[in-house]
Amino acid sequence: MIKSLFRERRRSSSIRKLGLLEMPTEAVFKRFVDAAASAFKAPISLLSVIHDQEQWFKAAHGFEINCIARTDGFCTFALDRSGVLECSDPLGDGRFARLPSVIGEPHVRYYIGAPLRLLSGIDVGVLCVADTVTRQPASVDQKAYLIGLARQASMALEARLDIWGSAA
Repeated sequence: MIKSLFRERRRSSSIRKLGLLEMPTEAVFKRFVDAAASAFKAPISLLSVIHDQEQWFKAAHGFEINCIARTDGFCTFALDRSGVLECSDPLGDGRFARLPSVIGEPHVRYYIGAPLRLLSGIDVGVLCVADTVTRQPASVDQKAYLIGLARQASMALEARLDIWGSAA
């Protein structure tokens, strides 16, 4: 529990330093969600930042949303993992079966997400893909591609820190 609290404090501090909560959607982040949606031939892809009890969406493809409660989303489960989190049947998974996006619009039936990990090792968010139909698990190549896109998005986030840090 102490380790978890310490990790959350580091995540919150990193997000504040990056200025992510104040930033609007930026084209650089839209590029990553569009690429992820295209690679998976999926209708929905999101880049989220998880701060305290909220999940903020900084770029979206196919589903416009700004913020949800952290407990209402898949992405919190994808944080602090070494690889992707994938769920091919959210209705059959106790962690996800009652989520608003599963029982209501957009009726998510498939999810895969890769953490946005900073060089410090802190996960600040997730790049994810969702579909409204049940799918087979992603291929090894698809998973590797999503992880690669998440790393690139993380580097773009860190580049913001370099820019913000030099402007201060």
